[in-house]
Amino acid sequence: MSKEYIYFLTALLLCVCVVLLIYIQRKFKQMKAIKREEELQKKRVAERYKEQRAYLIESIGVIAKAYESDERLSCTEACMRLSTLLSALSPTLLDKPELSVIREVHRKTEHIPVKDKWKALSKQERWGFSKEMAKVESEHETDVIAAATYLTTYDFDLIVH
Repeated sequence: MSKEYIYFLTALLLCVCVVLLIYIQRKFKQMKAIKREEELQKKRVAERYKEQRAYLIESIGVIAKAYESDERLSCTEACMRLSTLLSALSPTLLDKPELSVIREVHRKTEHIPVKDKWKALSKQERWGFSKEMAKVESEHETDVIAAATYLTTYDFDLIVH
C-alpha cells in the first residue's frame, strides 16, 4: 500500500468520524429538547390538575355552605351538583356513609329534566316532578344537611390520586 492511499483512508476515516460526531451531537440536542418539552408538559398537566382539583374542592365547599344557609338551593339541586363534583374529584368519596345520601338523592332524581328541558315542560309535568322532588327531599333532608356539614369540614388533602 502506498503512503498516499493510507493518508487518503485516514483522512476519509477522520471525515466520517467528524460527520458522525456532528450527527450524534445533533441527535443528543434533539433528545434533550424533547426531554425538556416532556418535562414542561408534565409540569403543565400537574398544574392544570392542581387548578382543577382546587376548583372542585372550592365548588363543593360553596355548594355545601350554600345548602346549609340558603333556602333557594333545594336539596335535589344540591345533591345533583355535589354528586357531579364529588364524582369528578374522587368517586370513592360518595361511598362514604356520611355522603352516600347525596348519591341516593341524585339517583332518585336524575331523571328529572333541568334547565331548558325543565322550562319546556308543561305546568302539570313540572308539578308532578316538583311533588316527586318534595317527597325525596322530605325523606332525606336531615341526612343531606348532615352530609353538607360534613363536607364543609372535610379535609380534602386526605384524598390521594
